[in-house]
Amino acid sequence: MFARGCELGSADACHLLVPMLIEGRGGAQLLDVAAEVAQILCEAGSGQGCSWQGNVLSRQAASNQQINHENLIAARVLYLQGCDLDSMEACGQAGALLATGTGGPPDPIKGYDLLERACRAEQWQACANVGVMARDGLAHDADRAAARDYFGMACDGGIASACNDLGIMWMQLSDRSGDERWRDPALLVFIASCDGGDGAGCSNAARQLREGRGVPTDLVRAHDLAVRGCEANSARACLLASDMRGAGEGVEGDAETARALRQKACDLGQSSACAGVDASARQD
Repeated sequence: MFARGCELGSADACHLLVPMLIEGRGGAQLLDVAAEVAQILCEAGSGQGCSWQGNVLSRQAASNQQINHENLIAARVLYLQGCDLDSMEACGQAGALLATGTGGPPDPIKGYDLLERACRAEQWQACANVGVMARDGLAHDADRAAARDYFGMACDGGIASACNDLGIMWMQLSDRSGDERWRDPALLVFIASCDGGDGAGCSNAARQLREGRGVPTDLVRAHDLAVRGCEANSARACLLASDMRGAGEGVEGDAETARALRQKACDLGQSSACAGVDASARQD
């Protein structure tokens, strides 16, 4: 239906069609066709069209083993063009490319400004990205308070990694100030991160509950969160789950399951877990 409407010249139908082609909703993913339609929209003055065209080029740039830098250069130009046409999605994407020097020379100050603009327009990934820049001082002097605000907006917007970043900052604030009241909000956002599928958030929540850092110790819940983090491919969560399973903390002890969890942690790159796997193998 949308394809027919787009063929008949309906810009609204084209705007509905392009994301379906990019994501493969309702049929096959057709990036080349999506790029053609997006280009028509972009040339007609649609900032969203420019953003979609840049999106397709970015996807295609990373589709092979080698990065296609020409595609990234073109994508950056299109995102900037889309941002000039008031597509906040394009501003967020352009800001990220400028900040990291992808597709052209790095320009962290302009990148920061574009990410901040997109964040104000409720582009939540942009809020997460500008939070990293504020925290690490990548464009201006580091500003922890601003970083927490940006991570908070991104977390509320459903960016799981931002929830974990915010939790880490709350824990660090408690460590620096000695004020334990920030531990509770830290745990809440760690759990929100975990619920959003971020294994690192699961791992941090599990560790906090296991150690009772500013919250009541809860070994059963800690173990459950560690297992969830391991299922989300967090090496640290797998190692924590292994340690707890092996010691019978919050769960019945099971050496075989503990070894399997430790092996997964090793496979995911946790080098300290590999030594434990080797040691248990020698004991057998």
